[in-house]
Amino acid sequence: MSAYREIVIPEDLIQKCVKCGICKSVCPSYHGEEGSFARGRLALAEMVVRGDLPLTEEIARQWDECAMCRRCEWICPNDVRYKEILVAARALQSRKVGKDLLSRMGLRSLEFMQSGVGRKVVRLTGLLTAPLPSELKIPLPTGGVKFFPKPHRRSFTLRGKTFPAREEKGKLLFFTGCMIDIFHGETGESVVKLMNRLGYTVVVPRDIRCCGAPHLYHGNLDAFEKLKEHNLRELENYEFDALVVACPTCGGALLEDYDRGWEVYDFAQLIAREGSKLKFRAKEEESITFHVPCHSYTAMRVNPETFYGVMERVEKVRVVRAELAQSCCGFAGLWSIQHPKLSERVQMEKMEDFGRTGADRILTACPGCALQIKDGVRKFGSNQRVTHLADYLAERLEDD
Repeated sequence: MSAYREIVIPEDLIQKCVKCGICKSVCPSYHGEEGSFARGRLALAEMVVRGDLPLTEEIARQWDECAMCRRCEWICPNDVRYKEILVAARALQSRKVGKDLLSRMGLRSLEFMQSGVGRKVVRLTGLLTAPLPSELKIPLPTGGVKFFPKPHRRSFTLRGKTFPAREEKGKLLFFTGCMIDIFHGETGESVVKLMNRLGYTVVVPRDIRCCGAPHLYHGNLDAFEKLKEHNLRELENYEFDALVVACPTCGGALLEDYDRGWEVYDFAQLIAREGSKLKFRAKEEESITFHVPCHSYTAMRVNPETFYGVMERVEKVRVVRAELAQSCCGFAGLWSIQHPKLSERVQMEKMEDFGRTGADRILTACPGCALQIKDGVRKFGSNQRVTHLADYLAERLEDD
């Protein structure tokens, strides 16, 4: 992390890129320009470092269009650490050129909603909007609209609680994350239910904040360090064997950027590894397909077959694999709001691919991806249902 703090674009890492261009084939933001995928963005960073180019708003635009899905890292034959390079580039950009108002406001809102006052505001909003539909149509300041979930009426209710297993074989600290805390409280409850049935006591910290990954990825290093230091102080108050997440972006930050050497698991990894005695059964025959979140395999290094193996345990269910199951859904947090045209192009490709599967339901293991795919269902006329994998499994978990 020293390179981040010093805001230095590491030239030695940039030079590992051999310009093969294979990253173009997996980049969701590529739209014909050389600067719209990893190779071009790294070349711009290299020229800025060498002083061959000044850091201009046009270069900043090219860097900003990156969704930070990190699929380029996943496919790179030379192990180029793209995240580290672009985080440093965006940090330099923030200092020299500045960040747009939308980015600043979006990141500040994450900090506010996880503050003491912000949590009260979120809870009140959840109560006031209870009679409204589960997803609200919101006009975007950058054009177009997006369907966002309203705050959950039980937001933050898991915080500060311990959920004991009947026969404890270990203790997990559940890092819930902003999306689950604020919008998807039922998904947090599902994770607790599943982990308890595996034999794990689950502890939910009282005062964790945003993991800081959105801030880090946008180059806001000061905010990331403050969030990280706060969370570390809070986590040190608890004893646990490992951390569990249901958001791979949070999991990636805890694994890669918190520098503690913790064991961090996606909940599905533990079910795949230790859940042979768990029985799942659907009430009726149905077909399901799956969207593999980018950060689950790029940041957390979870084998996608883990998710399929868990889904195939559900009785009366047929698993249909989508051709583009591992492609980006187009969410990437603020990216879908900043770049709605790019985001909708990626989203439409995903929805067309899901449609070809003929599946009744689309599952995923990321609350942000679930939001984006539900939005795609609304926009592109699909009648497929969208569910977080934790909720799907918890609903079909048979009694002991």
